[in-house]
Amino acid sequence: MTDDELIRLLKTAVPPTAERRPSRDLWPRVVDRVRGPARGYWLDLGLAAGVILALLLFPEYLPLLAYHL
Repeated sequence: MTDDELIRLLKTAVPPTAERRPSRDLWPRVVDRVRGPARGYWLDLGLAAGVILALLLFPEYLPLLAYHL
C-alpha cells in the first residue's frame, strides 16, 4: 500500500468537517460551573470515613494504603 492509497482511504473513511469553529462559546459555562456549588462533597466524606473505618478495623493495611498514595 502506498502513501497515496492510504491518504485516499483515510479521506473516504473520515469525511471533512464543514464547520471549523465551535457552535457556541463554552467559556461562560465553565465560569458558571467553577463559581457554582461544589458537587460530590458527601461522596468524598463517605469515602474518607470508609477508609478511616477500614484502617481502624485492619491497621495492618496502613502500609498498603501509604504505598498507593
